[in-house]
Parts: sequence; structure tokens; C-alpha cells
Amino acid sequence: MNNNDIIVSDLRDFDIRQILDCGQIFRYIRNDDGSYTVYSGDKRCTVKQCADSAVIHSDDKEYFYEFFDLDRDYSVIKSRLENKPFMAEAVKYGSGIRILNSDPWEMIISFIISANNHIPRIKGIIERLCKGLGKDMGEYYAFPTPQAMASKDEAYYASIGAGYRAAYLAKTARAVADGEFNIDAVYGMDSASASRYLCTLMGVGPKVADCILLFGYHREDVFPVDTWIKKVYRDTLGGIDNNAVIRKRLIEIYGDLSGYAQQYLFFNKRDTD
Repeated sequence: MNNNDIIVSDLRDFDIRQILDCGQIFRYIRNDDGSYTVYSGDKRCTVKQCADSAVIHSDDKEYFYEFFDLDRDYSVIKSRLENKPFMAEAVKYGSGIRILNSDPWEMIISFIISANNHIPRIKGIIERLCKGLGKDMGEYYAFPTPQAMASKDEAYYASIGAGYRAAYLAKTARAVADGEFNIDAVYGMDSASASRYLCTLMGVGPKVADCILLFGYHREDVFPVDTWIKKVYRDTLGGIDNNAVIRKRLIEIYGDLSGYAQQYLFFNKRDTD
């Protein structure tokens, strides 16, 4: 233990495996000793969880305290959600989930890469992206800046396996690096306006925009709809296949807790189905 360690002594609202496996982050590895190494921007931490506590070790304690959202009382969120439709089982199963406060730029690129993709391939593309364009931090590579990414063309992103998303990455990086798209401006917008603004980026549609807003800006009133959420909806409310209709209905049910509800429902369905 040292002064850079964060000790989570109450695990009722913290489970590192659930936090990392619920689809909100792609830059992490599970180590041989059962601990996890987690990367965000140009920083990293190691999380070791035992039966009664978790230790988060890093060189930037304040950053990772905010990153893991440790100021928020998730017991209150769960108590408000557990009596809402379809939530009791999901909240109980994913009781240790927390929504991370990830870097918005990293989330924009990560979720463009994630579209119509699967986890191992997403992680591989992002790893190659960091190794190729990220700052060498000694034992790992930082997530590349917009300027670093804008220095490469579509062919480069195709060469690291991005497929049809290569054009999206090249054009989005240029838009941000040149100031055509202002990442910080999103903070001052309501979620509907922010979603429309994010969708001006090539490769960002409504679902990806919702993921960026939830995981990069901690917007609690959005509800990303993917195949797992559609399965939840089909099993509980019927066979509608329209993402916009499903999203609207679920936001009506969960309101300002929609983002949290999405994570509990998604994790429960994907982990147990």
C-alpha cells in the first residue's frame, strides 16, 4: 500500500469484473494474478480485488477516483431502479457496476470502431492504434491525440484492421484536430442536441452517439440500444425491431436513470443468456 492507492472497502457497489465487462471500455487486460490493468488516455492503473476490498493503484489517484465515479452513491441509484419494470434481477446480478468517466475523445474513436464489431477485434484495433500513434509511456502507449490521428490517412487505418471504419477514423480525427468539431462544446448541450451534434461526425449514428454520451460525458438520460437490449425488449415488451422506438419507450420507463438501467440490463442479458 502507498499514498497513491485507493482502497474500496465496501464492495456492494464495486465489482471490477462487472465494471470492465459491461461494454463501456476496451483498454484493459486481466493479469495472471487476477488483477486488472486499466488504461485511460495517457494513464493506467491496476485493480486488485479480494473478498472484502479492492485496491486501485496508480500514479494519479485523483484521476482514477473520478474515473471510477467513486463519489457517487450507487446504492441510491439501485434502490431507485430495483422497483422499476424488469430491473430487480438485473440490478441484483450486476450490483457492482459503475459507469466510468472516460475521456470523450477516446470514447468517440472507440465506439466508432465498435460498430458492427466484436470485443476481441475492437480491442485489437485499439491496441494497434495506440502502439502506432500513441505516446510511448515506457511500459504502455497512450491513446493517440486527435492531431496524431489526423496525421494519417484512410489507408493507415485500413492497415491496422479498421475495415470500412478506416474512412470514419481519418475524417473524424481531421474534424476534431482542425476544430470543425468541438468536443468540449458537448458539455453545454442538452442530450438531444449533443446527440445530433455527435452524429455530424462520420461513423457516428444514434446508438454510437448514446454510447459516447453515456460513457464519455456521463449523460444519464440516454439509452444505447444494441442487439442485447433489443433481446431484453423483445422478451419483456414485445417484438418491436425499431431502435428509435425501443429507445424512446425505455427512456420513458427509466427517465433520468436510463443510462444506469441500460448497463444493468445489458450486462445481465449478455452475461447470462
